[in-house]
Amino acid sequence: MKLSEVIAEVIRLGEASRAYWDRELPRRHPHYPIIRPHEVAAPAPPEDAQIQSLLKKLPEDQLYALLLLTYLGRGDVNANHLLPAYQSMKATFTQRDLVIAQLMGNKALAEYLTDALDELRKHRIDLNSLQFGGAAVVS
Repeated sequence: MKLSEVIAEVIRLGEASRAYWDRELPRRHPHYPIIRPHEVAAPAPPEDAQIQSLLKKLPEDQLYALLLLTYLGRGDVNANHLLPAYQSMKATFTQRDLVIAQLMGNKALAEYLTDALDELRKHRIDLNSLQFGGAAVVS
């Protein structure tokens, strides 16, 4: 699966997850956006499990690229310095489970990836031509 296809699927699932929370939180919590400790939380949407399953199946280079693009979309990484940022992320998040937890803990994942795609377009960077596999990790 191409990186662009992975991102499109994560965005699709992330938007569905976000729509679920936008519907369910006000419905389940009468004082929303305030959620009181005694109120029962809504079950997670099925899309969250689908995102996690997809992330677990990704090759390492795509998983780290997804994390990198999330940070790009957040504004934490500059599009002109993608390789050093990728290497830094590999040095910081040394286990796949850490990368997956970082991505899954981000409820704005779809928005950040959408913004990252816009940023790549502005810099005329072809998403599917990004090559990070085999990049040496900076210590």
